[in-house]
Amino acid sequence: MGTQTGRQKRKKWIVFFTLIALLFAVVVFEEITSSPDASASIQISGSAAFSPPPDIHEINERVKVVKNLVYSDSKNSLLDIYHPKDASASMPVILWIHGGGYVGGSKDSRQDYAMALADAGYVVANIDYALAPASLYPGPVLQANQALAFMQLHAAEYGGDMERVFVGGDSAGAQIASQVAALISNVELAKTMAIQPAIANSQLQGALLLCGLYNLDTVRATAFPNIDLFLTAYTGAEPFESFPRIDELSTVQHISPNFPPVFITVGDADPFVSQSAELVELLQANEVQVSSVFFESTQKNLKHEYQYDLSTEDAQSTLEKTLQFLFVHGK
Repeated sequence: MGTQTGRQKRKKWIVFFTLIALLFAVVVFEEITSSPDASASIQISGSAAFSPPPDIHEINERVKVVKNLVYSDSKNSLLDIYHPKDASASMPVILWIHGGGYVGGSKDSRQDYAMALADAGYVVANIDYALAPASLYPGPVLQANQALAFMQLHAAEYGGDMERVFVGGDSAGAQIASQVAALISNVELAKTMAIQPAIANSQLQGALLLCGLYNLDTVRATAFPNIDLFLTAYTGAEPFESFPRIDELSTVQHISPNFPPVFITVGDADPFVSQSAELVELLQANEVQVSSVFFESTQKNLKHEYQYDLSTEDAQSTLEKTLQFLFVHGK
């Protein structure tokens, strides 16, 4: 009887990890471009298309790209830095964290967007991090903190001012970025996670959160495709809600008046609309400055990651509002 039960358990986990491997293959195929310098990346199924800014060729002429700097000893700890070639003064620094369900994606697929930010007068550090299920939580949070430590030492070499830092990300990257912001601004969370933030809260000027998830208690109810597999891969727990540290991932539980100003957006056809709305409500209750771009009742059918389809007016408008937020809070 015991032998049969053991075999059933092993079979269950073999099936689970086979599904994870297949899911990872799909995400990698659909999310990551074949060339690091490709101008666009193909989307996850059900997401908006990825298209570069209309003036990407001009941006390429104005922005310098420094590729594949090693920012820590952790696996897959590479970052790219983008900065204007002709900047005459020090610039705010943006740390960018890509999405991909924690199991896929890469910095290369976000290069065009990050270069558009850099073109507006910012030093952008666009990071890779180790992916699940080979690397589990809190790996990406630790690596993002290590990337900030690296930039603390080296940002000035590229014209960056580490007294004016923003963290940003999309989808799973937005969750990671929001948790990094919480880690920096909430002493109790830093103690719980036993992490010393690489920068002080006074250095963190804002968070850019695009199409993310922020409450692990309610995220399953969004019916986001394969959300249970993504989060089981990331936490190593099935169901993911049984993970002993699951509350750490819910940014809504760690908001305080010290949280930095937030720019947040989500499309009207994105399953994560409710996640963004809930976070905004808590931010406002704590008197945190929020700039939001939602499309409630517009029937635009803007899907997950709509902001990366920069061939559209809606994505271009959101990018402009993102830059306005950065300008106001990065002075």
